[in-house]
Amino acid sequence: EISPAVPIQRKYTTMRACCFAVLALLMGAAALIPCGTHPRTERAGSPRAVVSMGLSVGDKFPDSALKLCGVSGKKAVIFFYGADDAPSCSKEISAFDAAAPEFKSSGVQVVGIRNPAGVKGTDASVALVVDEGDAIRTSIGIEKDLFGLLGGRETYVVDSSGTVVSVHNSQFDPESHVQISLKAVAQLPKSPFDEMLMQIQSAISGGTP
Repeated sequence: EISPAVPIQRKYTTMRACCFAVLALLMGAAALIPCGTHPRTERAGSPRAVVSMGLSVGDKFPDSALKLCGVSGKKAVIFFYGADDAPSCSKEISAFDAAAPEFKSSGVQVVGIRNPAGVKGTDASVALVVDEGDAIRTSIGIEKDLFGLLGGRETYVVDSSGTVVSVHNSQFDPESHVQISLKAVAQLPKSPFDEMLMQIQSAISGGTP
């Protein structure tokens, strides 16, 4: 006699196997299409590339977002992530936290942005702000990754005028956001005179650094 629990157990095992199969198919498909899960980087002075980003180099970061982040009129690195306790997000936050002294020595502030659902608590020293209702993401145009399952992981470096000088999008390589940001920061003006010169050159070239 077959126990009633056996068919139930077999059904559960089959459903679990199907779930894993669907997940594997989704991840495989994501690797074959040009979506935001693939690394995209663009910096001032580099050749223009097709970048799946909310903003591009030369664009102005929204003033309201800069004020919310407390970096209006300042050089800053602004990174968007999902949740404080998510594995990849934790790696990204920790990497930015470890590099905080380097950013500070360059006069650059670092700010992370996530929505209320992503607030889980962290000991990181970098500033983290809440994006109510994903208002900032929406205004910038940051798209979700992996068929809408993951929030876009994007990082922007802006100069003191609020102009974007570097963009980076990589969902599955969180530490790369710090490395790319440091390279972009190294190219920012080191003095008020250099900064003024850069803004003049940007104005002459039509707003493209």
